[in-house]
Amino acid sequence: MDDLRRAYDLRHASDRARFEGRHVQALGDATEAVAIYANLSDRRLDLANALRLKALALDGLDRSGEAVLDWIEARRLYADLGIAEGVTECDARLSR
Repeated sequence: MDDLRRAYDLRHASDRARFEGRHVQALGDATEAVAIYANLSDRRLDLANALRLKALALDGLDRSGEAVLDWIEARRLYADLGIAEGVTECDARLSR
C-alpha cells in the first residue's frame, strides 16, 4: 500500500475510532497519518484534517493542553488554504 492510501485509511480509521469513543486508537491513527502527510507537500488540506483529528483525540483523552499545537498548525493550514470553516473550528477550540 502506498503512503498516500495508508494515510487516508488511517485518517478515516481515526475518525471512526473517535466516534466510537476509542480515543487512544484514534490518537495513534491520527498521529501516524500526520507523520505521513507532513512529508507530502502537496497534501496540506489532508495534513490539516489529520492534525484536527489528532487534536480531537487528545481532547477526548482530556489532554487538551497537548492539543494546542495541533490546533494552531491546523488553523494556519486552513487559513493558508482559505478554508473558513476550519479556521472557525480551530479558533473555537483554542479559545476554550
